[in-house]
Formats: sequence, C-alpha cells, structure tokens
Amino acid sequence: MLIGAGTRTHKVYSPWLSRSGAAVGVAVVDPDIGAANRTAALFTGAVAARPDELETVVAYTRPDLIIVAAPDAAHAGYVRRSLAAGVIVLVEKPLTTTLSDALDLTRSSRSDRVLVATNFRSVNLNTWVRTSLQAGLIGTVRTVEFSYHLTTEHARSYLYRWHRHRAASGGLEITKACHHLDLLSWWLDAMPTEVRGRLDRRLPAADYRATGADIHDTIEALITYDTGQTAQYTLLPGARHDSYTCTIEGTAGRLQIAYNAAAGPHEVHIRTGSHGTGWPRLIAREPGTHAGADARMLSALPSAARGRRSPLFATAAEAALTVATGSAIRESAETVRAVRIPNSLTTPENQPCR
Repeated sequence: MLIGAGTRTHKVYSPWLSRSGAAVGVAVVDPDIGAANRTAALFTGAVAARPDELETVVAYTRPDLIIVAAPDAAHAGYVRRSLAAGVIVLVEKPLTTTLSDALDLTRSSRSDRVLVATNFRSVNLNTWVRTSLQAGLIGTVRTVEFSYHLTTEHARSYLYRWHRHRAASGGLEITKACHHLDLLSWWLDAMPTEVRGRLDRRLPAADYRATGADIHDTIEALITYDTGQTAQYTLLPGARHDSYTCTIEGTAGRLQIAYNAAAGPHEVHIRTGSHGTGWPRLIAREPGTHAGADARMLSALPSAARGRRSPLFATAAEAALTVATGSAIRESAETVRAVRIPNSLTTPENQPCR
C-alpha cells in the first residue's frame, strides 16, 4: 500500500511496483482522491482512498507493507496508524519533523516494525566507505569534516515548495540534513550526544520575501558522539553540482572523499600510515535516481519487509537520532550554546541496530 501520490511515489515507488515483479500495489491513499485514483490505476486491482479511510482500506486489502511517501509533517501520524493496524511500515526520511514525535515513536512497542528510507546509505560510494571503516582501513576514526553543497537552483527550490515552512518540513536541518547526519552516525557506528550549531540565509532575501519561507539555507554544526569522535558538518548553497566533500581522519590514515550527485565517478584519496603514501580510487557512479541509491534500496526492501533487517534502512531509533540532531542544531543556533541529545535516545535500550 502506498500513502502519498506525489513526486517521490511517481519517481521511485510506482515504477518499482509496476515493473519489478517483487511486490504488488494494492492501494493508494492521498488527500487528493484524483491523484490517488490515477496512481492506483497503474496497478491491477488497486483501490484509491482518502486518509480518513486508511484503516478500512488496510482491513480490506491486508497489505504486507505500507510505504509512507507523504509530506514530512504527516509521517508521524501515518506511521502510528500503520503500526496500530499491525502492518510493517517503510517511511520516507525524515521519520518525523519534531523531536517530540520522534521520541514518541521510539517508545512504541512496535517501533521494530518501522523501516526508514535513508536511501543515501545505498549510494555505492557510501556503502564502500562504511565497509572500509569497519575493516579498519584507516584505524580508529578520530574526526570527520563533511560538507554538502547544493546548487543554487536546488537550494532555492526548497523556498518555493511546501518545505519552505518549518512546520511542514522541520527546516533543512531536518528534511535535508537527516541524510547526512544519518550517514555520519552510520559510518562511525556512534550516537550523537552534543551539538553546537549555526543557521544562516545566503540565498537572496527576495526569495524569502516572495515565498514567506521561514527556514534557513545554510547549516554549520559541530557534533560530538558517544565514542568521543567529532564531526564538522556544513550544508551550503551555491555549488555547480549537488555534491559533498569529506575528510575522515583515523589513527592509521585518512580518507578524502568527493561525491558528485550528477556525474561520476566518485573519488576517494586514501592515505594509510603516518608517513604512508596516498593513492586514488575511483568508484563508478551507478545509474538511476540518487546515483543508483534508490534501486539498491528497493532491491533490499522485500526481504527487509519480511523481517530480515538490512543496514540500508535506518531503524526508528536511528532515524529519531537524526531528528534530534537537527532539532539540536536549531536550538543551539537560537540559544548560542551547546545542546545535549535527549538521554532517552542514547540509553542502551535505544542503541541503534547495526
């Protein structure tokens, strides 16, 4: 069952359900019943419904999985209703737009039935980095510097869509940064505990006045983890291509990474040993949306939906930590002080499932 008949559904989930043969679409739920009907027509025998009919449709179609691809602020409510209906749920990132909703979902006795579509993990470059760090390629990681660059056009687009209102998206520190904050924790196998952050607006003020946007387009943060490691994180507009650069310093070497969302290959410069020589490695950019990440994620979804946990999907606890980190960035920017991540998210019972 699909909840949401918007862009993400039509770019990713509808083609997969129509062509892969790995799953069958049984229903589409959307406030726009016309959009729901048009999407449902893509799948033989699927029904269309409005959100207030969700429980009725679940009882009628008996889905094995509900995919929530609705606007961000609606995620928490749909996840709760899916879990109450006893169905495993895949929810698009972010898990929620508020810290209170994230905390509430982690307390649910059924939170282990939540998969979060953190598709950035599935980029082949990013899975290679995780595997290499786990194998000890550069020893124990000490520090990370991660800077994600948005094109001006992409950054401005957030000011002209529903994301422009923090109440709808949580701001870029949640709706966009959750990709990167999740990736950092995943690479480090660590949980953020304290954040210092700053938010800014570098796009033209005219765009903000024209759209009434109340979000920010620039993020800077220093994140401390339970392992003692630290990460410098930035999100910046104004690049020629959506891309990131990252330097990871370890006790036995360094990785310098360059990712380009539009063209490949990705580049990694590896240096091992305190006086060792470095060598480059090129990792091919895979075809498809999000540098091949969506296809990789979807190939892992059927077994994950049957209960076989895949590291390509964040758990509710992991996804809640990214929401908490984004919220802490904003609180730190407003109060000009370090902000601690809630203890309830960093206690042993909420350790991320790796």
